[in-house]
Amino acid sequence: MNKKIYKVLFIPGILRNKLRWKIDKKKLNKIGCNATIGRDYSLRNEDCISIGDNFSGGKDIKIHAWKVEDKDPIIEIGNNVTITDGCYISACNKVEIKDGVLLGVNAFVTDNQHGNTTKEDIKLMPNKRKIRSKGPVIIEKNAWIGRNVCIMPNVVIGEGSIVGANSVVTHDVPPYSIVGGVPARIIKEIRN
Repeated sequence: MNKKIYKVLFIPGILRNKLRWKIDKKKLNKIGCNATIGRDYSLRNEDCISIGDNFSGGKDIKIHAWKVEDKDPIIEIGNNVTITDGCYISACNKVEIKDGVLLGVNAFVTDNQHGNTTKEDIKLMPNKRKIRSKGPVIIEKNAWIGRNVCIMPNVVIGEGSIVGANSVVTHDVPPYSIVGGVPARIIKEIRN
């Protein structure tokens, strides 16, 4: 197909996404300057989401705040944060992503899960169990979260840390360290 024709066919989709983002930004609790997002994104309970300056969101990202038992969750995204394609952030309590963080492709950050591991809950289908939080997730300044990483509830990722691709983080990560694996373990401490 001719490149010019190909580009013309996709202009309406690009314009549609820009218009949608312009409307959705007004629904957010707070939005900084120069915030952009790719196509096919999904936001839920926008009034619980705050985004800082120079935010760059990739395509197909999801940022979902879940209101459980009349409690407003908090999703705070700092300045100069990049969330790449396919990432999913889910909060019913609090997820805070501080300045300068990079989330790699398909990263998953959640402070919640479906139900408990009690016999009563296990008898229910997972989507019928109440969403609950085991604690907030905080990703400190300048952390780099690799591709396909899962960050589970009640975790703090320390400043300047690196989480290797395909890792599952179930415990706090100290500042300036490199972690990897399932579950993620310290591989190296970054020293001056």
